Amino acid sequence: MQRPQHDALQAFALIARHRSFTRAAAELGVSASALSQAMRQLESQLGVPLLARTTRQVTPTEAGELLLERLNPALEEIRQALDDARQQQGQPAGTLRLTLPHTAAQIVLYPHLDRFLRQHPALTLELDINDGLVDIVGQRFDAGIRFSDRLQPGMQAAQVSPPIRFVVAATPEYLARRGVPATPDDLAEHACIGYRFGASGPQYRWQFIEQGQLRQLALRGPLLTNDNQARLLGVRGGVGLAYLAEDLVRDDIQAGRLVSVLEPYLPPAEALYLFYPQQRRPPAKLRALIDFLRDANGVAG
Repeated sequence: MQRPQHDALQAFALIARHRSFTRAAAELGVSASALSQAMRQLESQLGVPLLARTTRQVTPTEAGELLLERLNPALEEIRQALDDARQQQGQPAGTLRLTLPHTAAQIVLYPHLDRFLRQHPALTLELDINDGLVDIVGQRFDAGIRFSDRLQPGMQAAQVSPPIRFVVAATPEYLARRGVPATPDDLAEHACIGYRFGASGPQYRWQFIEQGQLRQLALRGPLLTNDNQARLLGVRGGVGLAYLAEDLVRDDIQAGRLVSVLEPYLPPAEALYLFYPQQRRPPAKLRALIDFLRDANGVAG
């Protein structure tokens, strides 16, 4: 039997990930019809159907799922090996897929993004801004960023930010109108701008420390959003109180446009960590990102 070519196997994995010939073809830079023909040839070589095709989507068959389970780790190893080989010439190269929440993106990445891309012109940075739980291995990300260094098995982490505090802030005009909350319980009588994880995920609970114990409060108000910019516009516009990373509102607080309240109850600061699957030697493109973020954000090596 003729052995399948690497390109055909890579194309099959891409179709299965996108659940679409059209999107996979666009990523590969070929026509959907050419990709469909390549998959028919692959299925003919193997003697089993790998993809179930409908008018709405494409899904792997049982045989396809079994092949993917073995194939994806092997393709990832090949991809990393090729990237490392290219990078022996100098600059990190290839595609680096990174998933991180909105707050982390705004604090540790966006202020330095242009400089990182200029320093590494052969590298493509693919970003997934996502506050939900993401399986970085299953979804083929190179790394993720989140608060805390508490990791799932098989992961390792590198700190990429100084410790970051969260604050409760409002405009002076709002506080003059509604009063200054003295304890977290007072927030029940205030307009609190809420944050939801993703489009339909749980609402974030504001965190406080009282008598040495962590309290998490589900609060209500006139605005609930999954977007940091909407929260910033709301709090700066006097809509209500917001619970935000201090880095996002530090300039507003220093200029007197916002006031931080409930300071004695705020939890300790916590750093952001870049986490990735354990491996003997991370690929050069990932090492380049870690080193850059640590330097840009003032984290000691």
